[in-house]
Amino acid sequence: MTNDKRRLSTAAMWAVAVAVALALGAALPARAVRAETIELLDKTKLNAKIIHYYDGVYTVESGGQTIKLPKEKIRAISFQLPPARAELSTPEKTFERWRKALLDGAAERMIDCYALVQQGMLATQMGLSQAQDGFKKMEKEVAGTKFQIKESKIKGDTATLKVLRQKGDESDTGDIAFVRENGEWKMLLPQ
Repeated sequence: MTNDKRRLSTAAMWAVAVAVALALGAALPARAVRAETIELLDKTKLNAKIIHYYDGVYTVESGGQTIKLPKEKIRAISFQLPPARAELSTPEKTFERWRKALLDGAAERMIDCYALVQQGMLATQMGLSQAQDGFKKMEKEVAGTKFQIKESKIKGDTATLKVLRQKGDESDTGDIAFVRENGEWKMLLPQ
């Protein structure tokens, strides 16, 4: 197989894998996010979850109560992200988590290995019934495939893994791009 064909078949494999995984994400619960901290003009701080915003009024939930806050009464809103998880602390760990989740049929864990912005984009482009069929097909493909990480390059908040994929007598090598989000490494769609 020529290098161009290898790159194309590898890119196609990763594109299908990513697309199916991200489409499944639309039907699964998102990772829990901590409440926002809302600072009022009088410097009172409120931990709350923003439910809705319309016509200059925020509707928030705090302590089991729903509260309406006009934007003129709010000094600042800060968003607190959950702490980074160890299983996504390196591109290699993220890739291994993706592979194991796929083999275990754990779609939610697999989807969590992708960059957030791409999860939403692809989830809206594909229907769930297509995703279920694609997930089963991808699960079978990965079950008989050996992956070997050949090289890892990290540059700031981006990284690339060079991965050898072997199935039977066929093998090819492809690059998988990663980005660091909130201290966790997440996979990106092939470019």
